[in-house]
Amino acid sequence: MACFTYVTDSGRYKNASSSSFAEVNEASKSTLRSPDRMDDKTDRSNLVERPGWWNVPDSGGFHAWFWTFRALCLVSLTSIEQLWDSMADDVKWETHRKKVVDRMSNVNIAAGLVLTTSAVFVSTQPPLTSFVPYTMLICYVLSLGSFAHALGGLLCGLAVANIYDACDRIWARDVMTATRFRLCCVLLFLSWANISLFISIMFLMTSLLIACYTSGVWWLQFLATIEILSWAWLLPLFAWCASKKTLRVDLGVSMRRIVRRLSPNIRGRGNSMV
Repeated sequence: MACFTYVTDSGRYKNASSSSFAEVNEASKSTLRSPDRMDDKTDRSNLVERPGWWNVPDSGGFHAWFWTFRALCLVSLTSIEQLWDSMADDVKWETHRKKVVDRMSNVNIAAGLVLTTSAVFVSTQPPLTSFVPYTMLICYVLSLGSFAHALGGLLCGLAVANIYDACDRIWARDVMTATRFRLCCVLLFLSWANISLFISIMFLMTSLLIACYTSGVWWLQFLATIEILSWAWLLPLFAWCASKKTLRVDLGVSMRRIVRRLSPNIRGRGNSMV
């Protein structure tokens, strides 16, 4: 009787007859055809504990790594937990990569619009020089800085979108994020287009505001002041809503309001029972 050699689940070689080999072969085919085995696309080599350099550093007062790491996560709009989880599964990685590429495409569109607008202010003369003199030296320098940052942000955004779209999950996990420094560099690459776009917009807005205040037209200065006040409250409000420390204050105020609303009803019921 012919004998065959096959590999068991433990990885050892074992001799068996032809009939036993046929049974083992059918069992292995049924295992490979099982729905759970076919649908499971998880990388078993990645089911390990998250490395220490992926965790947020200890604050320790005003620790530089702590604030830098959190700022990069905030600006790049990237969650460390979701990024690490996406590197363990092909489907999650494709979803995460598509989300990042779409977000970067939106940033590139906005950078292109700011680039065109700043190019107009750099290359043209104002119709009324006394009305909005944006050709002053300081205004021109700010407009030129806005043009440069928009152009740099657009180039960085295009490069990151194309590279991230072709990035392999294993290579991103084992090479690009192998150390804390590399992980911070990846977060910096993802956030640099946003940073450049923000600086470009601020430079262009500052240039226009300086031109409005130096024009001498009082109603234009008044409109510029109203415009500043209408936008100045957004950043403090965002910082308030994004902080956990202020959540206790909001919950305390809400509880006080609830108690104040319920206290007259409770008193009324008490008086009626008496």
